[in-house]
Amino acid sequence: MARVLVVDDDSEYLEMINLLLERDGHQTVLSADGRDGLAKALADPPDLAILDVMMPGITGYEICRQLRGNPATSSVPIIILTARGQPVDRQASLDAGADAHMSKPVTMSELSELISTLLAKRVMVRAPSLEGVVVLLSLRGGVGVTMLAVNLAAALTQAGDASVCLVDLCPSSGHAALQLRLKPDPNWSGLARTGGIDAPLVASHLLKHNTGLRLLASPVFPVMGSQNMSRLAAQTVLSTLRQRFSTVVVDAPSVLNEAAVAAVEAAAVVGLVITAESASIQTAVGTLRALRDWFDKFRIILNYVAPGPETPIEPLERALKRPVVGTVPFDPAQAQALAQGEPLILRNPGSPLAQAVKELAGGLLRSADAGR
Repeated sequence: MARVLVVDDDSEYLEMINLLLERDGHQTVLSADGRDGLAKALADPPDLAILDVMMPGITGYEICRQLRGNPATSSVPIIILTARGQPVDRQASLDAGADAHMSKPVTMSELSELISTLLAKRVMVRAPSLEGVVVLLSLRGGVGVTMLAVNLAAALTQAGDASVCLVDLCPSSGHAALQLRLKPDPNWSGLARTGGIDAPLVASHLLKHNTGLRLLASPVFPVMGSQNMSRLAAQTVLSTLRQRFSTVVVDAPSVLNEAAVAAVEAAAVVGLVITAESASIQTAVGTLRALRDWFDKFRIILNYVAPGPETPIEPLERALKRPVVGTVPFDPAQAQALAQGEPLILRNPGSPLAQAVKELAGGLLRSADAGR
């Protein structure tokens, strides 16, 4: 049973949706006033919200934006249910952060199915079983590894059922801190060759995002030689982080250095990120061959970094001999999110990329569980 907030100044729709939800076994919180509905949501966050758009005082879009901007309600699934049914209205709903837009009149069976789908997705993302070290890796740059790692870590943090640390192991000025609008000081350069690494020392090198996500950032300037993190140091750091955090998401470097190998060794599951281009697939084949000792840990993530037609999954799985656990569509909103230093999963949770990342969390979860 879920607790569902419905805000609509149309009393007939309010009562009709109330009857539907009660029939499906849900608990309802009803409001015919936008400001009252927002106050109820913030005071006691619901499991799902259904919002009308045109209401006196405050619109459904503004309610949606305020819910997304509050950490306590930022992950609540939101349906915009409105008489406005043009494509521009649907886009306005998604831009405000809604998960779905439905036009009145709507059949109760369609609404019931959508509610069930959104609640099921939320349960999947909130599942606390995605534990251990989760590595995202590609030896070909420009395929979006850091973007996916940052958004995945933010999504897991947002779900609230796990303590999450993101580790950027790039030795050539990684961008995880930049994408979170954090100053990468301190960073792991202070741990790279330090003897006696312990929990307090590692904790002193972590940055804190306002969502609660912790980050072990990469150095501001590229490092080389003895300044790189050794395999033993990486093993110790990851082991120490695992004692404190239920999930450690690693943004692995695009080179097989000692730290990258240590991360793969420690991983419960490794997401090998590819694009649909032949060069990326060729590099993935070589990566799997080089890391064949950990072949069973690898799962494929197909990321579209530019607009284009979808690529069939089956040929990729045959070529790489590994399952594809997630497909992330090209999302033009990602460019603005990068410019603003805010992960798209937080800036616009209803966007196609954000939804795909939430589903990716579930795919990696199932893969990790199957491998145990």
